[in-house]
Amino acid sequence: MKYVLLKPKLIFVILLVTSCLFSKQSFSENVKSWKEIDRYYKKNNIDIYNLQASEIEKLKSYETIPDNFATLEDVQKKKEIFYLIAYPLIHKNNEDIKQERKIIIDMEKKGSIKDLNSEDLDSLKILTKKYKLEFNLEDKYLYKKLKQRINVIPVSLALGQAIIESGWGQSRFAIEGNALYGQWTFDQQEGLIPEKRDPDKTHAVKKFDKLEDSVRSYMYNINTHMAYYEFRVIRRITDRIGAMDENVRIKIKLLAAYAEIGKKYVDKLELVFDSNNLSEFDGIN
Repeated sequence: MKYVLLKPKLIFVILLVTSCLFSKQSFSENVKSWKEIDRYYKKNNIDIYNLQASEIEKLKSYETIPDNFATLEDVQKKKEIFYLIAYPLIHKNNEDIKQERKIIIDMEKKGSIKDLNSEDLDSLKILTKKYKLEFNLEDKYLYKKLKQRINVIPVSLALGQAIIESGWGQSRFAIEGNALYGQWTFDQQEGLIPEKRDPDKTHAVKKFDKLEDSVRSYMYNINTHMAYYEFRVIRRITDRIGAMDENVRIKIKLLAAYAEIGKKYVDKLELVFDSNNLSEFDGIN
């Protein structure tokens, strides 16, 4: 049998397809007790409240919330462990988004879509489809549209929403369904039915195989759903300005659609953001 040597760019396209369509590969592990997490970070002298960029590679990502986490009553320890669980997942998924964004930026530097070679076009089509946009060779704004969707979620914002939606990781949905963000589904087989759901409601809270999947789904939802169009527009504009703390505050006000309680949800998110100094996590690169 004759073997054909693949071109480097073709190999890249294959890897991109695998990443975009089958990005379920686990980089995480499982633990039974929150004390295992506590011991690991103490042993490595890592303080989540004073995390250094050089320490990020030592962070561990966990597949599930530890079985005994719901019984942890010490408030400060509970918060610390939750950050140690959630931050690595948020960081990892943001890094994945950055890689996809770089692909688009590099293509844009080459000129119009018509100037791309076949391998680049394949990559562009994959990302266009993934982020729910229409591919058109004549669309001179496609790069701009993609960059508006393929962008990171501020760590402080992702942490704040996870805190609210999962009850600091101690909710039934977080423990039984690896759901950190309370995303709805109308397929009863895919979710957990809320105990206090109104009789006329049919939704469930979507469950996931791993916590990482929950974070990825949340970010994808924010980056593609029409309800967050204004959020994405403001993100594009404010990211050029700097002043991260104020930028995040502006974005928080555009997330009323995330919950049924609307404006009250925004108020709650602002309170969590301020009372826990979540903006500190945005300074870690």
